[in-house]
Amino acid sequence: MKKVALTLAILFCYSFTALAQNSTGTIAGKVTSEGEPIAGANVGILELQKGSPTDIHGEYEIKNVPAGKYELQISAVGFDKIVRQVTVESGQTRTIDIKMKASLLELDQMVVTGTMRKTYVKESPVKVNVVKAEQLQQGKTSSNIMDLISSVNGLSTQLNCGVCGTNAIRINGVEGPNTAVLIDGMPIMGALASVYGLNGISPSIIDQVEVIKGPQSTLYGTQALGGVVNIITKNPALTPTLSADVYAKSTEEGNINVAYSPKFDRFEGFISGNILRLENYFDENGDNFNDLVKQSRISLFGKGTFLGKNMEQRLNFATKFYTENRTGGLEQFSDNLRGSDQIYGESIYTNRFELMTEYRPAGLNEQLRISGAVTYHNQDSYYGTDWYDAQQGIVFGQATWDQPIGDNFQLLAGTTLRYETYNDNTPATSEGTDRRWIPGIFSQGELKAGDFTFLGGLRVDHHSEHGYVTAPRLSTKFSPTDMTTFRISAGTGFRVVNVFTEDHAALTGSREVVFNEDLEPEESKSITASLEQIIPFGTNPMTVSLDGFYTHFSNKIIPDYDQDPNLIVYENLDGFSVTRGFSVGLEQNFTSLPITYNASVTIMDVYTEENGQQQALAYAPEYTGVFGATYDIHSLDLSLGYNGNLMGPKRMPDNYAEEFGRSPKSPAYSTHDLKITKEFTNVNSENGVGFEAYLSAENIFNYTQGSPLVDAGNPFGPNFDTIYTWGPIIGRTFSIGARLNLR
Repeated sequence: MKKVALTLAILFCYSFTALAQNSTGTIAGKVTSEGEPIAGANVGILELQKGSPTDIHGEYEIKNVPAGKYELQISAVGFDKIVRQVTVESGQTRTIDIKMKASLLELDQMVVTGTMRKTYVKESPVKVNVVKAEQLQQGKTSSNIMDLISSVNGLSTQLNCGVCGTNAIRINGVEGPNTAVLIDGMPIMGALASVYGLNGISPSIIDQVEVIKGPQSTLYGTQALGGVVNIITKNPALTPTLSADVYAKSTEEGNINVAYSPKFDRFEGFISGNILRLENYFDENGDNFNDLVKQSRISLFGKGTFLGKNMEQRLNFATKFYTENRTGGLEQFSDNLRGSDQIYGESIYTNRFELMTEYRPAGLNEQLRISGAVTYHNQDSYYGTDWYDAQQGIVFGQATWDQPIGDNFQLLAGTTLRYETYNDNTPATSEGTDRRWIPGIFSQGELKAGDFTFLGGLRVDHHSEHGYVTAPRLSTKFSPTDMTTFRISAGTGFRVVNVFTEDHAALTGSREVVFNEDLEPEESKSITASLEQIIPFGTNPMTVSLDGFYTHFSNKIIPDYDQDPNLIVYENLDGFSVTRGFSVGLEQNFTSLPITYNASVTIMDVYTEENGQQQALAYAPEYTGVFGATYDIHSLDLSLGYNGNLMGPKRMPDNYAEEFGRSPKSPAYSTHDLKITKEFTNVNSENGVGFEAYLSAENIFNYTQGSPLVDAGNPFGPNFDTIYTWGPIIGRTFSIGARLNLR
């Protein structure tokens, strides 16, 4: 069936070949500054979403451009943006050479998360942090986004199980399930997928990651309680025809990634396959449990774009399949001992399928967009003798209309329909599969008035159990100069909790789960403010960012580990929970020197207050820091990358200190990673072949927390626990790899 579908798609594309050749032309030229070529400049036609980067000679070529008049936009880091009017004639090549001038301002990156429409970072009324895939990997080697996401300011990963290695993303200390993870703007990562599903996202398919802190329920639904992480996948039009990446680690982890980008006249595609295997037993902390989780993982990803008659994007689709077998426990444990009461181990089989699509009808200037997604997630797992078998399905549909009104006002309106099914073998679904229909409507208006931009929006969802839920938001941006930008935003969030799918502690270890009441939905109210200031240093400007945040949670559902060492008690907090703090960030790109660096520190106060008693939230750090730098040695074609993370103290559950003599507060620590990349040939060279090799050393000072387990000698006993986790479990590791790109 798949072969038939692919054949039909190819024939469909070829049927337009003759027409396209007769009605399109080419734009080509060279981009320079003071006589020197500019490599890596972006040359494109925004209205067609078509473009090309310049090669090492500063040259570019944009083929299959429909005849007509366009605005050609040229941008590059450290140079003024240029817009040229160009007329393309059928069958002709139009040569446009560009001379750029150095600028104090950095290249403004394109984002979509803040307003659900494409805009530049500086123009967005909502603060959006953007991290390119290269920055995620500047000091580390991994095929798992969860190993790299902590290089983003304010984001950290919390290890939730010292045996099976499950982890979650925290934004400014807020628990992982409160963070909505989107794939190309689609909210398809359900509660069950938040446990293991994120491990199937390889950085090889990522173009950039966009992060917004604070509730974003107005646009992205009621699950976006604490913030949004939007993973933007690669554009097929800008990927090499063929690429391959292979690496091996000192832990005996091996990884192979292969990608192919088929391009026909009106079709652009990207297909990627990733295989990882790690089957080594590794016990450095002496607790007889594997410090690493054994993993066998296959992840397949495909993305395609069908172009319209004017070569604009008309239909986009993407699909991903992910299967993983992970095993943790004693050395003697294997999959054929799943559920054993003699040798302790945890075994999780995960299978996940995703299909996403977006359609832009012709003749409407992309004002109407219709998108949809279907996902299925299956988890078959054993935690010791406890069997947890769960399935979750999501069908999501959305339609938006983007309407300009006059020159200064933009209206966005949309409707969504989400259908969720969930079933497991716990008492949570003893009466049958849980089914939820969640229809919703939303609207937002954006007004530009001089140096100000105002944004207001409202969403209304209907939940069968909780009725109508509203989520308003307001944002204001003030830019008195090109160097200064102020932003302030306020909004609300709402979230329905599924304990067994979100909190791994409810399944692992020996504690019994107790629900003291029917859990009500969590709600949040938040306000954030930011200042971005560009400080000129010749042509090497520095960007300084100051951010403040305050979020108030009510009906907060926080697992209580302190009431009884043998219980995990779940109930709505009678009081409230607060996350507040501020962050400072620096970023600078020396255009005259091959050095870039970034540094940021977030200081936060995360606490709960109940019956007049205030207490720091368990596992929330008091501060975090992210540091990164790259240095290019052009004469040797070498690139040096560094990444550092600082983690402040965390309050640990009280019973660990009272019952087992563990410290009630974790120490502050830092980890440091280095990566060296040697380029032998460049993909933009005349032969179109790019080859590079890389070597990385992670956690180079070999810092570890020791065993995360309590009473590891008696794993089937009443005191066994797996979540005394606050720092690295694995010490220093080395990686070596190679990457091949064919244009």
